[in-house]
Amino acid sequence: MAVSRSLAAARCCAILVAACASVLVVPLARAQQFPPNNEFGVWGAYSVNSPDVYTSQGHIQFGVAAFRYGRLLHKSPFYTVEYTVDVEPVEVSRANVYESCEVLYHGVVQPGSCAIGKQWIYAGGLSPFGWKLNFRPQRQWQPFAACSGGFVMSQKAIPEDIPKATRFNFTGEIQLGVEHFNRKRTRAWIFSYKLQHISNGFRSSVNPGVDLNMLAVGYSFFK
Repeated sequence: MAVSRSLAAARCCAILVAACASVLVVPLARAQQFPPNNEFGVWGAYSVNSPDVYTSQGHIQFGVAAFRYGRLLHKSPFYTVEYTVDVEPVEVSRANVYESCEVLYHGVVQPGSCAIGKQWIYAGGLSPFGWKLNFRPQRQWQPFAACSGGFVMSQKAIPEDIPKATRFNFTGEIQLGVEHFNRKRTRAWIFSYKLQHISNGFRSSVNPGVDLNMLAVGYSFFK
């Protein structure tokens, strides 16, 4: 009799442990699987013009094709924080061609540069310092905000190919957009607006700088 009671108690304990495990482990597994920890993506962006903002003086068209890796740093029911690295092997700008000329500045004729046409300038860059904040991570449509910083190296000086301008420039951007995930949360289309600044950080006496209004689209895989 005592043996049968012990067996019954053991069975009850086993059932209770299994029930607790199913309650605790399944949500934990879901939490570990969603959202996934790694993002691999491609994206492109283009700016048709660049207005004068703050100290920016350059007026160029600018396009980018890039690869992205992202690593999830923090997740909650309300938002996620992701670290991102963007490799930008293809960057191209359409900018003015300049030649030396004399310009009138404050009533005084001085040596300067005059635009005589347009040219394509090719470049490549890297943005290793990026952070992305997604909201409503349980939904298929997720608004996000992001910022990043890095550099660009071009075959000629950008944003203006003039004397003392530099081929190596720093980049920084802020971004607002939305991601549309599939039902399994393994794929997503990304649509965004970027405000990107390019300048040499006053490493030269000439630092034209440029602020780009860019529209971007991308596609990412999550694992």
